[in-house]
Amino acid sequence: MIYLAQAKSFDLWQLGIFESVFHISSISSEVPTGMIGDLLGRKVSRLLGILFYIIYLIIILFSSNFWIIGIGFVICGISYTFESGSGDALIYDTLIELNEQDKYMKVQGIKEIIFQLSSSIALPIGGMIAIIAYNLNFEIMIIVFVVASIPILLMKEIPLNVEYEHKRFTTKMYEHFVKSTKTVFSSTRLVFLLSIGALLAAPITTLFFYLQNFYIDNYSIFTIGIILGASSIMGIIGGYSAHIIERKYKEKLVLYIVPIFIVILLWLILFEEISYIPFILLGFFDSIFYVVLSDYINRITPSSQRATILSFNNMAFSLVMIIVFPLVGIISEFSTLMTGFAVLAGLATLAYLSLLFLLSKIDISE
Repeated sequence: MIYLAQAKSFDLWQLGIFESVFHISSISSEVPTGMIGDLLGRKVSRLLGILFYIIYLIIILFSSNFWIIGIGFVICGISYTFESGSGDALIYDTLIELNEQDKYMKVQGIKEIIFQLSSSIALPIGGMIAIIAYNLNFEIMIIVFVVASIPILLMKEIPLNVEYEHKRFTTKMYEHFVKSTKTVFSSTRLVFLLSIGALLAAPITTLFFYLQNFYIDNYSIFTIGIILGASSIMGIIGGYSAHIIERKYKEKLVLYIVPIFIVILLWLILFEEISYIPFILLGFFDSIFYVVLSDYINRITPSSQRATILSFNNMAFSLVMIIVFPLVGIISEFSTLMTGFAVLAGLATLAYLSLLFLLSKIDISE
C-alpha cells in the first residue's frame, strides 16, 4: 500500500477501493477455488495461486492506470483463494494420513513461526530496498514465487475425493457445493467459529495496512520496516505459544481471553506517541487466535470438503473487509487516520461483546 500511495500517487480512498476489489474478487472465487482444491487436488490449486499472483505482481510493477491496477487486484484476489483453503487443508489431511492430527496446532504454530520469521527478516530488508528503488521489491518477489513453485511440485498429493469420480466436472462442482454448504450451516459451532474469526481478523488486517500510511509521515521507511519486523517477531512467539496456551486454558477460555487483549490493544493504538507498542503486541495475540481458531475449525471439518469449508472461512473474512476497509479509508480521507483507527477499535469491541453474548447462549463444545 505504501508503494501505491508513494510511488504511484494513489489517494487513501483509491487504496480502499483496491482493497475492496481484492475482497470482492476473493468472495466471488473463494468457494469455487476451494472446490477445485477438493476435486482436482491441493497441489494444482496452489500452483494456480502462484501463477495468478505473479501476473498480479507484473501488473502492479508496470502499470500506473487506476483501472488496470484494479484488474490486478481482481487477479490477486483469485490467487489468494487458490491458496487460502488448499494450503491448510493439505497440512491437516497429511497429518490425518499419518494419524497425527492432534499435532496440527503445533504444526500450524511452526508454520506461523516460519511465516512471521520470514516477515521479520523481509520487512526491514524490503524497507532498505525501497529506499533504493520501490520496483526492485516486486521484481524480487516474482523471482521468489517462481522458486516457491518448485517445492510445491515435489509435494505428495493427498488422495482425491472419489465420490464424484464418474460424473461431469460441472455436476461434481454443483453437488460438492451443495454438500459443503449444508455441512457449514448445519453446525452452529462451525458458523460461530467462522464468524468470530472474520469479525476480529478484519480490524487487525485493516490496521496493518493503514498504519503504514500513518507512520510514513512520522518515521523513515527503514524504521517502519523495523516496527513491522518487531510485530512479526511477536507473531513468532504467539505462534509457538498457541498450543501450550490452548492446552492449559482450553477452547472456551481462550475465546474469552485472547480477544479482550486484541480489543484493548486496538484502543491503545489511539495514543499516537506509543502506537507502535500496542501494534507490535498485536502480532502476539493475533497469531495465537489464528492458530487456535484454525485448529478448532479443522477438527470439525470433513476431509473431503476441507478446502471448500476453509474457503467459506476466508469468504466470511472478505465480506467483513469489503465493508471495513473502505469505510476506514473514507473516514481517514475526510477526517484523520486516528479517527479511522477509533472506528476499528469500536467495531472490534462490538464484535467482542457479541462473542461474549454468544458464548453465554450457545454450546460450542464438540
